[in-house]
Amino acid sequence: MVEFLPPITRPDTVVPEPAPARSLRVALVNMPWARLDAPSIQCGLLQSVARRAGHRCDVHYLNLDFAVAVGRQVYEGLSEMRSERLHLIGEWLFSFAAFGEILPEERYYRDFPEVGTDWARIAGRSLDELTELRRSTIPQWLDACVEKIDWGGYDVVGFTSTFLQNTASLALGRVLRERHPGVVQVYGGANFDGDMGAEYAGKLPWLDYIVAGEGDVAFPRLLAAIAGSGVTPGDPPRIPGVHTAAGPNPDAADAPRTSHLDQLPVPDYADYFTSLTAHGRAGVLGSDPVKLPVEFARGCWWGQKHHCTFCGLNALGMTYRSKSAGRALDELSTLLGTYPSVHVEAVDNIIDMGYLSSFCRELAERRWDIHVFFEVKANLTREQLAVLRRAGILSIQPGIESLSTPVLKLMRKGATRLLNIRLLKWARYHGIRVAWNLLTGFPGERDDDYHQQVALIPLLHHLEPPDGCSRLWLERFSPYFTDPSFPLSDVRPRASYRHIYPDHLDHSRIAYFFDYTAEGTGSDEAYQALATAVRQWRRQWTAHRPSLIYQRLPGRLTLVDRRTDQPRKAVLTGWQADAYERCGDSPRSAGRVHGSLRDDGYDVSVAQVTGLLDRCCRSGVMVEEDGLYLSLALPENPGWW
Repeated sequence: MVEFLPPITRPDTVVPEPAPARSLRVALVNMPWARLDAPSIQCGLLQSVARRAGHRCDVHYLNLDFAVAVGRQVYEGLSEMRSERLHLIGEWLFSFAAFGEILPEERYYRDFPEVGTDWARIAGRSLDELTELRRSTIPQWLDACVEKIDWGGYDVVGFTSTFLQNTASLALGRVLRERHPGVVQVYGGANFDGDMGAEYAGKLPWLDYIVAGEGDVAFPRLLAAIAGSGVTPGDPPRIPGVHTAAGPNPDAADAPRTSHLDQLPVPDYADYFTSLTAHGRAGVLGSDPVKLPVEFARGCWWGQKHHCTFCGLNALGMTYRSKSAGRALDELSTLLGTYPSVHVEAVDNIIDMGYLSSFCRELAERRWDIHVFFEVKANLTREQLAVLRRAGILSIQPGIESLSTPVLKLMRKGATRLLNIRLLKWARYHGIRVAWNLLTGFPGERDDDYHQQVALIPLLHHLEPPDGCSRLWLERFSPYFTDPSFPLSDVRPRASYRHIYPDHLDHSRIAYFFDYTAEGTGSDEAYQALATAVRQWRRQWTAHRPSLIYQRLPGRLTLVDRRTDQPRKAVLTGWQADAYERCGDSPRSAGRVHGSLRDDGYDVSVAQVTGLLDRCCRSGVMVEEDGLYLSLALPENPGWW
C-alpha cells in the first residue's frame, strides 16, 4: 500500500473564512464518464478547500468502480466515442436511471444509427445488450454504490459534473435521496454554469444546492451556512452563485471568482490512488500511466482580446489569472513528490507566456524526468519551443484548427497558415507531441480555402498530422452562440437532448451543444476532400514516418526528401544555402533575406533571391504566403540542448 503525504497548504497567503460552527463530514463524488487515467482536479481541489475550512472530506472515484463493473474496454470505448457533440451516448445511458422512461430506445437507435455500429466495434455486442446496460446494469450498479458506502454518515454529498458526467451524477443523487433523504446534496461544475444551473434549480427536487461558477469561495461558505444554521435541504443561504431547490438565486448568477490563485491549496489526489490500488491498477488502466492534473492559470489571455468565435470555454469570463512561477513550481514539486507519476497535464486554457522565462527555465534547471502537457498558442517560436522541451513539456495543444489564413481570420485565432506550419515544424524538431484538429464549416469560408489546404497537406507529411477533421459545433457561451450578428439561425438544442432529459426541463437552457443553420459555408465536397487528405496524412505518418531534412556543412546545404516512396536529394551552395536556412526559423520576405545576405557580403540581387525562393516553393521544400517564405526542411542535427 502506497502512503501519501498530506498536501501542502499555504495559510500565510490565504484570506481566512470564519470557522464553521461545526465540522461537517463531506463526500465528493467523481462519476462516469470521467477519465480513468487521472484524478479529478475539481474534486481534489475542493477536498483541500473543504479541509482547510475545517471539515472532513472524502472523494469517491465511482468512475473507476463503474469501469471495473462494465470492463475497461467498454468504458473507454463509450467515453471516447466523440459523442458529446452529437448523440451524447454517455448521458443517454444514465438518463433512464435518472429520469425513467423518456423515449423508447428504438427511437434513439433510429435517430443515431452510428451508435449501433460504434457499439459493435467497441464491445462486439448487439443493441439489445446496450439496452440492457441502460435499463438493468446501470440501475443495479447504482444500487450497489448506495449499499456499499455509508452515505448516511455524511452531512453533505457533492457532485462535480463536467462533460458527460451529468446524468450519472443526477441518477446517483436521485437514488441517494430515496435512501438517505436527510443528506444534503450539492451540485457544481461546468454543466451547471450560467443558465444551466439556474434552470435545474427547483426542477429536480434532490438538487438541494447548485454552485454555478467557481466553487473555491462559494463552496466553503455554503458548508459554513449548513453547519451554522442547521438548514434543511434547499433552504436558501443567499450566497452569490448558489441556487437552491426553491429556485434560482436572484442575487447573483455566478459565484465569486478567485482573483489570486496562489491562495488556493494544492489538490489532494490520495483517494484516487487508494481507489486505483483497491480496484487493481492493471485492470483499470492496463499499461497506461497516470496523469496528474495541475492548474496554474484560469481564463485566457488571448480570449480577453479576441474571443475565438467557436470557443465556449471560460463561461464565467475570460479574465486571465495565473499562479506565480514560484508557487507553480512548489505545487508541482509537492504533487510529484507525493504521488507515483511522472506525467503531468496542465488544465490551463493557455500557458502564461511569462512562464517561459521563469517557471520553464527553473523547471529545466531541476532536470526532472517528467512528461508535461500544456495548451499553448500556435505562434511559439523555435527558441520558445526549445525552452518547453528542456523543461519536460513534451506534449502541447496549440489550437491550430486550420491551415488556411482566411479561415483562421474567421475564427479570430490571431495566427496564419505559415505560423501554424512553423509550430508543427519546430515541435517535430524538438520532439514535442502536438495534439490538434482541423475544423471546417465557418460562415464566410470558401471552397478554395479547403482546396488550398488539400494541395498543401502532401508537403507537410513529415510533420505531425491532426488527430482528425470535423465540422464546427456550436457551444453555449461561444461568440457564435451569444452574438446575434453572426449568420447562424435556427439555433436549437442538439436533437439528442430530447432523448435524455424530461420535458419539464427547458432544453434550451440546460444544453451545451446546439444544432443550427449557417450561411456562407463551404460545400460537402470540399470538406470531404480535406478529410480524405487528412486520413492519407495520418496513414503516411503511421506507416513510415516521412521526413524532410537538411544537412548543413560549410558552404553547402543538402536537402534530403523522404516524404514519398521515391526519395529526392538536392544541394544548395553559397548564398543559396544561407537563403534557404534564413527562412527556417520564421517566415521571411525576399527583401529581408536579400538584406541579410548583403550584410554578410554576398553580391546578389533581390530578383535572384526571389527566384531561388520561388523555385524552392515549386519544388515543395518551401511555402509562401503574402510574400513571406517559410522553409519546410528540418535540420538533421537535433540541437535540443
